[in-house]
Amino acid sequence: MPRAAFALLLCFAGTALAAPRSRGTLLRADRHDISAPLTLLAAAPAEDDEEEVELGPRPVPHQPQPAPPSGDPVLQDRVAPLLLPRTAASFDGVGNGFLGATSRAFDVKGVPPDPQGDVGPLHFVQIVNASIAIFAKDGRPLLGPLPTRTLFAGFGGACEQRGDGDGIVLYDPLADRWLISQLANTREAGRPYHVCLAVSRDGDPTGQWARYDFSYADFHDYPKLGVWPDGYYATYNTFADASGGDFRGIVYCVFDRAKMLAAEPAAQQCIPIDDSTSGTTPADLDGILPPAPGEPNTAVGFLGSSLALYRFHVDWTEPLDSFVERATLPVAPFAEACGSQGTACIPQPGSRAPALDALGDRMMFRAAYRNLGGRRSLIVNHSVSVRDVVGIRWYEIRDPGGIPVLAQQGTYAPDDGYRWMASAAIDRAGNLGLGFSLSSASTLPSIACTGHLISDPPGQMGQGEAVVASSGGSQSSSLRWGDYSSMSVDPADDCTFWYTNEYIPSDGVFNWRTRIFSFQLPGCASSPDFAVWPRPGARVLGRGRTLSVALDTALLRRAPAAKVLSLSVAELPPGVDARIEPATVSPGETATLTLTAAADAESGQGQGYAVRAVSADGTVASSAGALDVVDADFAIDVDADTVAVPAGGSARVHIGTRSLFGSPETIAFSVSGVPGGAAARFEPAQIVAGDSADLVISAAAAGLANVALTVSATAPSTSHIALFHLRAQQSPSAEVTWSATGGSATPPPLRVQSQGGCGCSAAGGGWEALGLFGLLVALRRKRAVTSSRRR
Repeated sequence: MPRAAFALLLCFAGTALAAPRSRGTLLRADRHDISAPLTLLAAAPAEDDEEEVELGPRPVPHQPQPAPPSGDPVLQDRVAPLLLPRTAASFDGVGNGFLGATSRAFDVKGVPPDPQGDVGPLHFVQIVNASIAIFAKDGRPLLGPLPTRTLFAGFGGACEQRGDGDGIVLYDPLADRWLISQLANTREAGRPYHVCLAVSRDGDPTGQWARYDFSYADFHDYPKLGVWPDGYYATYNTFADASGGDFRGIVYCVFDRAKMLAAEPAAQQCIPIDDSTSGTTPADLDGILPPAPGEPNTAVGFLGSSLALYRFHVDWTEPLDSFVERATLPVAPFAEACGSQGTACIPQPGSRAPALDALGDRMMFRAAYRNLGGRRSLIVNHSVSVRDVVGIRWYEIRDPGGIPVLAQQGTYAPDDGYRWMASAAIDRAGNLGLGFSLSSASTLPSIACTGHLISDPPGQMGQGEAVVASSGGSQSSSLRWGDYSSMSVDPADDCTFWYTNEYIPSDGVFNWRTRIFSFQLPGCASSPDFAVWPRPGARVLGRGRTLSVALDTALLRRAPAAKVLSLSVAELPPGVDARIEPATVSPGETATLTLTAAADAESGQGQGYAVRAVSADGTVASSAGALDVVDADFAIDVDADTVAVPAGGSARVHIGTRSLFGSPETIAFSVSGVPGGAAARFEPAQIVAGDSADLVISAAAAGLANVALTVSATAPSTSHIALFHLRAQQSPSAEVTWSATGGSATPPPLRVQSQGGCGCSAAGGGWEALGLFGLLVALRRKRAVTSSRRR
């Protein structure tokens, strides 16, 4: 009998059945296991087409800048004289002719090399194209170079059979583990594109690994990964197929880190980024101090002339409650690298040498995150055109997962050289290291680095520039160079930067080499390896009253011995006294700072104080606290931290206030972060403390993106803010299908598919009723078809 298929499309508009936009997918690994030690594994012979010259970058369609600026307002146009970072270790990594720990010279098969690596307590692990090598920190090769798929020997499937590059290796400082990822592209039907992940079973990268294979219908290109407490995060540029094909958008994914660390079956959640943003990179944690509890991972791109911060709020218990929201940060105007010249405009010496690709349509790797206690910073960069060259636009973003602030930004283009393919990180003292490629019509492609001290002027790389490795020729036949490079920080001291990038010894294309080197910036080694800071929140002190502030402490690196910290407070406003209990703590413990203001204390907003922690050897860590000394204060209460707004509809957020002390004052409201396609107003716009107001948010018919909104309530004496999440909704559609063979006694399989992205009753979606209704209609239809056949 012929195979029959029937479908019912159910569409409902309105709030009751509205589903948030950009709902994600939950994808379980196709297979997983635990390997033998890597030293005992051997890869099968490579297939002929595993690596090749990539003909060109797969561009990321995105919203352009309105117009190239007439000048760059944050340009650094000179190098600090007589200064340069001094390298410590410096040695060749994997590249043409490299022997490593094997007896066979490495044979380059792929261009570009995609050089990347990370450093652990005892090792540096490098990955290029589809090969890995493990080094001691003095440069001695310990293992490799090996095909990366050696990790998957005996695993079966695409991950064992294929090695298609775009590899990433990261050290997980919270768990003392390693993470490695690479692609495996097949011609199998259905889900031919694979991401192969492996997590080491301990801190030894030569030991055993937990292995996972995830497959997809679309090609997941240019993977960028990041370590975070609640998952291993990744962004991908997706295309219809590996040859390019239609661009399908950027997806932001998270792998179940807890399951992978336990070598258990693991899943992945992926949510598409709906915006026309540039290529993005997720935050990658450095250091042992984790982000604040509940702080989401943040992927960064640029959207027009602003940075776009996408925060992934993951829920492993109820995956359909996971969501991604956007925050935007206006930045100094810039022009993407190469601009009207296309993607390739980096010159090399030689009349026949092609211009190299600047990859100006994406953020570069890594998005380096570090929690320094009172300062949570995310460092990112991308390539821009400035004057007649290409330079590096870099940013430091504070509190990226909360109310983000652009702490500093700069464009590093100090002369007529072209600088691109950069990577940056931050050490435990708050200094920044920046590595990059350097080339011009008279300068062969080179590897260079610079640095920014915490004492340097904002936006300035004030530590000179060092060229660490120079090419002996120009690259021919291919415009692809690097694709990315990698800067990381040594967890042994959280001061030493490690960087890897490519260079070329002579004219050619399949003869690239890589360099690995380390350096420190002045002052880090003697900086405190612990921190003290006032917990955010308490900052309003009434005259004649007291205020309690929690003081948190933490280690910034793994210390060999226990420490005792003596706490004190200084720089208090006139008329304010303080005491700390207990006065001594060990890092990780909390103390209480009690502030007392006299009745005649000097009043005013924006005052402050400093807290200090001193260790037994006299090392001092300090942090500033904000303080308003006032005669009246109030509190605000938002009735929900998440508000859903359907397309073409509106929602209300009730905001209550309470007078805490003093005479109730008039409060004026404002809101920031409202996305395009939405409008917001307060009813009423002003109230007296103790009254309430509603924030009314309206969305256009086209809907809007998930965003974080900040409500500000300002009175004459002080102000307060509240952060809540705006969730966009759209009317869902559902499809009920079955396939049946006439005469079969087997009940027809039924499937309820939500094209709106939600296939359950999460957030009051009413999907049980929708599914039951569809089932009844389907059964009625099937009965009618069966009866007609009998007749």
